[in-house]
Order: sequence, then C-alpha cells, then structure tokens
Amino acid sequence: MLKPDYQNSIVNLAVSLYKAKGRKVPGYPPLAELDSLKLPGRTVVLLIIDGLGDNFLKKHPDSFLCRHRRGRLSSVFPPTTATAMTSFFTGVASQQHGITGWYTYFRELGTVATVLPFEPRFGGADFFQVGISPEQLIDARSQLSDLAGSCHVVLPGPLVDSVYSQSLSGSAGRHGYHDLAGLFGKLEELAARNSNGLIVGYWPHLDSLAHEHGISSPAARELFLELDRCCSESLPRLAGGGTAVMVCADHGLIDSSPERIIDLEEHPRLAETLTLPLCGEPRCAYCYVRSDRREDFERYVAGELAFACELKKSREMIQEGYFGLGRCSPRLEERIGEYALLMREDYIIRDRLLSEKKSQLIGVHGGLSADELYVPLIIIS
Repeated sequence: MLKPDYQNSIVNLAVSLYKAKGRKVPGYPPLAELDSLKLPGRTVVLLIIDGLGDNFLKKHPDSFLCRHRRGRLSSVFPPTTATAMTSFFTGVASQQHGITGWYTYFRELGTVATVLPFEPRFGGADFFQVGISPEQLIDARSQLSDLAGSCHVVLPGPLVDSVYSQSLSGSAGRHGYHDLAGLFGKLEELAARNSNGLIVGYWPHLDSLAHEHGISSPAARELFLELDRCCSESLPRLAGGGTAVMVCADHGLIDSSPERIIDLEEHPRLAETLTLPLCGEPRCAYCYVRSDRREDFERYVAGELAFACELKKSREMIQEGYFGLGRCSPRLEERIGEYALLMREDYIIRDRLLSEKKSQLIGVHGGLSADELYVPLIIIS
C-alpha cells in the first residue's frame, strides 16, 4: 500500500499559499514548484474539486483541466473530505489537527461523531446547539484570518453557514452559490474587486455523484465534462487578469461492489472484541479493542480477513508517518484506536448503529490506493 508524501502534498500546497499571504505555518515545507508563480502580491484563486483524483483526470487527456495539469500531489491520511479539507484550511495534517475521518471518536464528548455535520453519529442536534464548538475539538486553527490581502471562501449554499464551515473559514468572507454558473461567477467577481487576495472555492458534486453511481460511471464522466467546460470558459479569464489560478482536490475515489463489503454483523466473534463501533472510514477502519481480547482480535483478522485488509497497529502508523510530520496532537492516539484495518483492492468494511439503515456507496475513498491518494495540481497560466 502507498503512504502520503508530506513533502509534496495538499498540506504543502496550503502552506505555500499562506506563506505568499504573509503567514508562516511551521512543520511542513512549501512547494518549490510554485516559486515561479511569484504569488506574493497577486490575487490567488484555489478551486478544490471534491473527489477529482489524478488517475481519474488522466483518463480525460483532452480535457481543459488535464491539459493544464502540472503534476500530482499526495492527499493526507486518511484521504477523505473531513480530514483533507481541515488540512487545507489549517495548513497541517491530521497528526496536528486531530480530525481522523468521517467517523471520529471524541473522548471528551463520550461519543463517535460525524465530523462535517458536527453531530453524534446516531443523529440528533449538532454539538453547537449544546455549547460545543469545532475549535474545542480541532487541535489546529484556521489560517484564513488576518492574512495579507482579503480572504474569501466560496461554498455551496447549504454549506456556507454550517458550523464547520464557519470554523474553518476563520475571518474570511463566506459566499454561497447554487450551481456551476454561480460558483464561477462568484470567483470572477471576487477576483475582480480584490488585489493580493486569497479566494478558495469548493465544489462537492463529483464526489457526491460518484458515491451514488460510481466514479467510473457515465454519469460521473458527464458531470466532469460539464465542470471542465465551465473551467475552460472562466479560469482563463481569471488568469488573463493577472490572478494566479490553481485547481486541486481533497482525494480521489475507487468503485466497490456488494460482494466486496465486509459487514461486521456477519463477524460476531470480531465484533465482541471491540469496545466502540468502527471509526474512520469504510476503507480505513479504526478499531477500539478490549485490552483482554487483543490476541483474539489479531488472530481473527489474520485468519478470516487477511484477504481483504492489512492490519496495522495505530501507534506504529504514527511512528511511520502516515498521519503527518512532527509533533502530534495530544488527542491523536485516542482518535485512531489501537488498530487500523487498511482495506485492500476495492474492499470496504462497515458496521451499523441501530439508528442507521443499510446503504451501499459505489464510489468510496479513504484507502491507500493511487486512485484515492493522489490528486492533480492544475495551474492555469
């Protein structure tokens, strides 16, 4: 399996942009490749396309975006939106910010939560309504406050005022849109009236469609080509006006199938060794194992599931650099359990709470395949 490269990752891209706007973020080096763009003093637009993997892009060699591809970057671990978007906005990896997947166990709240909705996994009111803020759970702060030049974030209308968006955006202006025309119109409008600014746009719909239909589906291709057409019309206008324009992604996806699903309810001997539901991602599951059952847990995985996953001790993954470089969040270990199941090929593993219905996502991510881990770096000049 692959491993993130924190010398050439989306974290390093973020650090480069913050450095250009006068903010030094310790821990990760900037991308030397961006030096030629002379970013200080220029307005910068970064468009983040959720789910646009580098391998997916290269399957469309005649597309506008592929023709402007400069190379590939590594995502973070796990390569999933909650972790990666937190990294974009904080300039550090999960080793520092402590958000380790869609399902994260927060010991200080006594519950497993879905991070981006900011609510307990079993549902109900979000944490903000009972006085808990994301700043109390994220061990790094947004870098989008008090930068040199103005700063703006452009998000889908339903997300623009979410608790998590507000936290990650810092003091940046937040702007909503409802369709592709609205997204690119807002990017152009903000670039035209800001000099030396930083404008970050986010488009989630390739990811959401791929979850339902698959990243290899005709529907995903059609949606990508519509996005690509809009990029080809709008982004050259931005670049022609002197704006530095970049496109990147948080992660890529692969397609799975029903016969590649490992359901925990079909493995009761494994389930009885656990103290919590599986956390993290279906492609990377953190396991909280009873202290007196660890040998049983290891033996069961080796005997029954080795064909579908690789078993890693979570503490060893920290030591081996999966989660990032440098100092660790003091809460990192309690958020990744004692073990991680890294799924092979296109396998996933899942369990369900009593409040959850069975569902089948076709497009999945969070694993360490090239399709999931690598994202393109696109520069419009």
